Amino acid sequence: MAFVHQLISFDDEMDVLIKMGSIVDGDARRNAKSCLVSGSCYDAKIRNQQHRQQRREDAPKLVSLCSSSEQESKADAVVRYCNIEDKYHVDPRILGAGHHGSVRQCNDRATGQRFAVKSIRKDDPHVKPDGLSREIALLREMRHGSIIRLVDVFEDADYVHIVTDLCQGGELFDKIVEKSSDGDNDAPCFEEGAAARVVYQILSAVSYMHERGIVHRDIKPENILFETAHEDSRVKIIDFGLSRKHFQNAEGPMSTLVGTPYYIAPEVLLRKYDKACDLWSIGIIAYIMLCGYPPFNGATNRQTHESVLRGRYEFHAEDWKYISGVAVDFIRRLLQLDPSQRMTVQQALHHPWIVKHACCAMNDMLN
Repeated sequence: MAFVHQLISFDDEMDVLIKMGSIVDGDARRNAKSCLVSGSCYDAKIRNQQHRQQRREDAPKLVSLCSSSEQESKADAVVRYCNIEDKYHVDPRILGAGHHGSVRQCNDRATGQRFAVKSIRKDDPHVKPDGLSREIALLREMRHGSIIRLVDVFEDADYVHIVTDLCQGGELFDKIVEKSSDGDNDAPCFEEGAAARVVYQILSAVSYMHERGIVHRDIKPENILFETAHEDSRVKIIDFGLSRKHFQNAEGPMSTLVGTPYYIAPEVLLRKYDKACDLWSIGIIAYIMLCGYPPFNGATNRQTHESVLRGRYEFHAEDWKYISGVAVDFIRRLLQLDPSQRMTVQQALHHPWIVKHACCAMNDMLN
């Protein structure tokens, strides 16, 4: 039986903790912006870059061997059990790497079209065999301008190779760090219109997912990529490793504790939640995009979780004095401890902040 008929988890807590050091000083949120360009947080950013480079150097080479079985999988997610090099030329240079795989550019040999390929080693002890097929099946089902498109899946003796759209504009996380370190402490991290356009695209994608019963469960800046380096680039949601289908009326609430500490919804920590958890995460992202640091944090995951469960956060005057009241209202309506009081995705899409800044500019792009 092919490996991808079983599951995988892409959680990388160490990387999350290092990366969040680039956004927020554990001692004080309101000094976070200045901390980005000097002191411990900037050092954490440099260490993270060095850590990434070392992982690139240590990443395994792609395997070119092919199994004697050339039959395609009969699972919902079609997998080619053969050599990816037969169809694609895979660039040996690594674009990015994590504990579970490395990402490279690949070119279709027939058309020359460029894609990204993530190669996951099957004997990695952290790889669990079930959810990869679930993730592939979900991606196969979805076609939306702000969701990463699955192009192909290959499996050989040692690796699973996932071919997707190539996004060359970087992570939203890195854009936040870059804008927060520009030096103007009075200016918003993202200009409101730019932030609203990104949030609109995320909401549009989440609306599409929720209509199909899919809950992402790990929406965060690291999982949002810019398609190009252009200022008005479209964004795409990636990494559906923790996603699942869920139908509240038929199944009752979800109870599995999954997600990333700074973005996890309080009801997920209480192990009784539904698709509204994605809207909480979007509220966190909107907050960070406008001021450069998260509303809930702590020195450890446990302290961060406790902060989330308390649900108390502030809009510090020095960081929010140039932000409109309607933007603040948008965030408040998403960061509701009671998920039944939180905006739905459709309500969020029709909120005045989104309508004012984003809808007219983005409808043509997404449709």
